[in-house]
Amino acid sequence: MNNSIKIAKKWMNEADAVLITASNGFSISEGLNLFANDQKLKEVLGELQDKYHFQNLLSVFGFKFPNELEQWRAYARIIEFYSINYESSDLMQNLKRMIDKRPYFVWTSNVDHHFDLAGLENNLEVEGNWLEGVCSQDKDHEVVDLKNILHQIYTKDQIGQLTESDIPKCSECGSSLKLNLPGDFFQMNQKKVTKFSDFLQKYQDKNLLVLELGIGPRNEMIKAPSMQLVAGNGKSHFITINKGELYIPDVIAERSIGFSTSIDTAFQELLTGKNLGGQIQGPAKPKPKPTPEQQKKEDETIKLFYPSYMVDRSIRPGELTMYLTVDSKHPSHFHLLQEGQPWMYSLGNSAIAHCFTKDGQYYQVKLGLDKTKGQVHGFYFDAGTFIAFEDAEDNGAGFSQISAGLASNGDTRIMIPKVDKLIEAFPKKKKLINRLSIPD
Repeated sequence: MNNSIKIAKKWMNEADAVLITASNGFSISEGLNLFANDQKLKEVLGELQDKYHFQNLLSVFGFKFPNELEQWRAYARIIEFYSINYESSDLMQNLKRMIDKRPYFVWTSNVDHHFDLAGLENNLEVEGNWLEGVCSQDKDHEVVDLKNILHQIYTKDQIGQLTESDIPKCSECGSSLKLNLPGDFFQMNQKKVTKFSDFLQKYQDKNLLVLELGIGPRNEMIKAPSMQLVAGNGKSHFITINKGELYIPDVIAERSIGFSTSIDTAFQELLTGKNLGGQIQGPAKPKPKPTPEQQKKEDETIKLFYPSYMVDRSIRPGELTMYLTVDSKHPSHFHLLQEGQPWMYSLGNSAIAHCFTKDGQYYQVKLGLDKTKGQVHGFYFDAGTFIAFEDAEDNGAGFSQISAGLASNGDTRIMIPKVDKLIEAFPKKKKLINRLSIPD
């Protein structure tokens, strides 16, 4: 156990860069529990809790209030308590000590804006930020900084002077604002998306450490693609901290260490190199690599059960990972898959994959997380398929990010079909083909 702590500390010290991934477990460790029904709920919401009987903080944001004034009164009380009055926690200070002066990026689904408020400004908040507002009628209108507005609402609420004139309005059209959280008008910070993409491009094949904080094993938005990133880079390492539930895929187990303890205890162990009683898993002993014959047999067996569909197919030794981002104005163009490829949803809107197969079939796959809308998280596309991707524009993110597994010894050429030949084979899809093809 002590040896695992020393190895993890060594990985941290020798990393070229650190990718920090964080979800609810980190917020809970800082004292913000969106799921708790406790005395703090009453402390934050006051008489509103007696009036509406909220189950927890999370339920407030989906609650149908009788009017907007009550809604913003509740929002302001929560955000004043947890974000406007936020002071960097010991946990956050220890995280900054561990990063030291290394290049870093934070990839989080938390909406409390704590990383930014603590000075960790290289971050991507993939599910929004409750200190921002967006127009309720037009998602092309600018995002509004609500910090001062929310504080004014809170102050007036406390002295009984809050009126309907204090409800935040869009400066461009006068419509009511909504918090910038997932929904029809959610707006992802595109500048941060670009910075995050640049960070991944720069360090995805270097000695990158992924430090995962409080993310459950079923998290597909951040956990799956970050593990995929580690799987595609043999120089990278993975440290996960999640009390009670650890998940480390076998293919990265020899480069992974898990701390099933509180984040605070794990941080103290990483900073001091001393065992403080936490449960630690890994790194696993290296397993012998399968022979080409064993690998072929494994692939053939998989194909019997999953002729086309496959989840997490790209978390495999010897495969590189490519990230593709598309938006409504810049879809990808049709190209030929010379080898079978797994594609997985990463973040943003769902993505539509248009496919033309070598046996004359057309079909489409929607890569995303909402199974009720027919979306799948991962899909394996067979060799000989012409494929193009476009953003589905279904949750207001403004883009779709997906990743592909690429064989490290594969042909790197991109094969573009002739438009007329593709139309000749699929005349009913002429309009689609013209839109998503590079002109001859």
